[in-house]
Amino acid sequence: MSLRVVFDESHGEVLSVLNCKGLAFILDKLKITPIQFVVGPLTADKIIGEDVLFLGAPTKQFSNFEIRSIEYFVSQRKYLIIACPLSIPSDFTLNELVRNFGMQFEHLIVQDKAHNLDGAMYFPIIKDFAKDIITQEVKELLYSGTCIRVSTEIKVLAASDKDAEPPYAPVIAATQDGRVICIGGTTLFQDDKRYGIKAKNNIRLVANIFRSIMQQQTHFMKEQQEVKEGKVQKLRSVDPKKAKRYFEKFTQLVIADLKGIADKIDALFKEISDLITARKFSLADETLKTQYQKYKLLSEGAYNKLQEKLDDFSPRIDNNIDFPAMIKDLTDDVLVVESETLSKLDMIRFNLANQITTEKIRHSKA
Repeated sequence: MSLRVVFDESHGEVLSVLNCKGLAFILDKLKITPIQFVVGPLTADKIIGEDVLFLGAPTKQFSNFEIRSIEYFVSQRKYLIIACPLSIPSDFTLNELVRNFGMQFEHLIVQDKAHNLDGAMYFPIIKDFAKDIITQEVKELLYSGTCIRVSTEIKVLAASDKDAEPPYAPVIAATQDGRVICIGGTTLFQDDKRYGIKAKNNIRLVANIFRSIMQQQTHFMKEQQEVKEGKVQKLRSVDPKKAKRYFEKFTQLVIADLKGIADKIDALFKEISDLITARKFSLADETLKTQYQKYKLLSEGAYNKLQEKLDDFSPRIDNNIDFPAMIKDLTDDVLVVESETLSKLDMIRFNLANQITTEKIRHSKA
């Protein structure tokens, strides 16, 4: 069954399958069916039978009803891909939609004077990627666009370099289930030979976006078919003593990760202190904001990671055994170290923010 992608063209979109030949080529090779949506309004009843909605840098407003319709579309196990226009309109309503999924396109174009296309700082080379099917075998992207503000539960798939402005800023992000994917610019999809889809590993990332959706859809359909045919296998039981030994080792790894994060927080304190000493206050402030969010997300994910493992094991252990109680000391250890790491992070943010403000005032009077 072919994946069906709706390309909205009713809101002045910059991108479409008609003006992006490289994108059309990928869809053809992956046997994906593109569907043009030309006449609005964009409502759920018109697209609910399709798999993916692609908003290719819309420049016109979405009505509240259209925004609710798109949210409903995603809630029905559908997918949403959004590329942000390079010049964000003053009446930009797209953020009203993406904020509901934990993201927001910023009015701030990423620039990098050190790593870019032939000295063009507004075409930064992106090298910082999370491990994900979307970024698989992607080493470098040539990017142009805004950065994305993300909440703690969002996956940051690609971010700007430490030397960029703003540094460590998300440029491609997605919800944890991969159903909503946001890209801060349009050039990844466009046909320009220097900075478009054929530059660096851009084409690979674009193809991976659609491959990831296809894989998720295939897996879901397989599960549905197995349920329908009564082929769902019973979970293999696990010996509680062996499970506890496994959790002892797993807990040690999680705590080691948290201690590694704490070391990086110490290094961050020195990095920002050096920026303050060099009177680079704006860069110090932006680095503090972005890195704080990054390490907060990593720290808070530790206990969640443990809980996910527990959720996986619990149904496979005898109902008469209270396994969560058996490993309570282990989970408490993780909570303690996570709390200490977050406290350190908050303390450093407070101290550095005060130091930045104080030094700004002192040097402005000098």
